[in-house]
Amino acid sequence: MLQTKHIILRDLREEDIEQRIRWETVETEWQQWDAPWEYEGLTEAERQEELRHYTEELCRRARQNRTRPEEELRLAFQIETKGERPEYIGWVTSYCLDEDCNYTEERTDRRAVGLDIPERAARGRGFAYQALGLFLPYLMEHGETKLFTQTWSGNERMVYIARTLGFEECRRKKGFRTVRGEKYDGLTFRLNPDKFENFCQNRLRPLL
Repeated sequence: MLQTKHIILRDLREEDIEQRIRWETVETEWQQWDAPWEYEGLTEAERQEELRHYTEELCRRARQNRTRPEEELRLAFQIETKGERPEYIGWVTSYCLDEDCNYTEERTDRRAVGLDIPERAARGRGFAYQALGLFLPYLMEHGETKLFTQTWSGNERMVYIARTLGFEECRRKKGFRTVRGEKYDGLTFRLNPDKFENFCQNRLRPLL
């Protein structure tokens, strides 16, 4: 578990699954920004099949987490606020990239991080910066030295977050994504360690 004064990064629990399904089926506004091309053009039957697999995977991960050693590397965390009424608001995750900045299931020395805060009331409160500000050093401590993040040119909020944290654009694929009938560029950013350290000194450490 990682934490600041305001949030905790923790493992997925079985009691989180109901909220995750609600975000997938009812409170879906966040899907307009997080890889929306994955949701477009699916039939209802295809959506239900994907939801079934998604739910099964969440249940499997939650069961595994019951007995996972604390020292075992986590490649994703759930984000929960602190206080009298803690609230589950989203997650951070990571995946490997190949040399062309594409997702790959093979283990490489390039790791990209992602963030979702589907809970709309939790946005604009600095939680995204805090979550990634905890997750990135955690990955560095476990040997990850080439860290990236990816988004698309229409997701201006994520572009701003990336640059604030110290990510620099390193790859742009023109017209790589189609969202709601419009073409957008696929963007890959690489973390500049010096800029990230500056962010930590000025923005993160006062919250620890």
